[in-house]
Amino acid sequence: MRKSIFNALIIICLYQIAVSCGLRNREKSHPDTNVNVEKKSPGKIVFETEIHNFGSLKDGEIVAFSFKFQNKGGRPFKIIKAEKSCGCIDIQYDQNEVLPGAGSFVTIVFNSSGEWGNSLKEATIETSDGEKKELQIGAYIDNKQFNNLLNTQK
Repeated sequence: MRKSIFNALIIICLYQIAVSCGLRNREKSHPDTNVNVEKKSPGKIVFETEIHNFGSLKDGEIVAFSFKFQNKGGRPFKIIKAEKSCGCIDIQYDQNEVLPGAGSFVTIVFNSSGEWGNSLKEATIETSDGEKKELQIGAYIDNKQFNNLLNTQK
């Protein structure tokens, strides 16, 4: 009987050793969930200003303004699309990646030909991270032809 108790104790000890070795190996293959894993946030386009007023312009003047921006996110992004509200504006931008912390410009060129009175135009900028920003330009356009037309109808 002593021999069978002794054999049972040996089997129990061997079982505990085998189980504890298996747990140590499993812990190595599965990282601890409490360990902080640094995840980089998506790129974030942040403009210094999103609206610009050119003031008073004469019909036919061509003016431009560069909107300065910076990538305040954790990953690079590109500007992939720029939509304009009318044919009187053109949008120029760098098509290279903008690294985190770096910056660039979006330039809007406005041709006031044929425009009159208060004018507000928009450009929508979309990044490769799916972010959209709307930029606006405004001006008062002095159009003599339109003003003459208004004055003759009084």
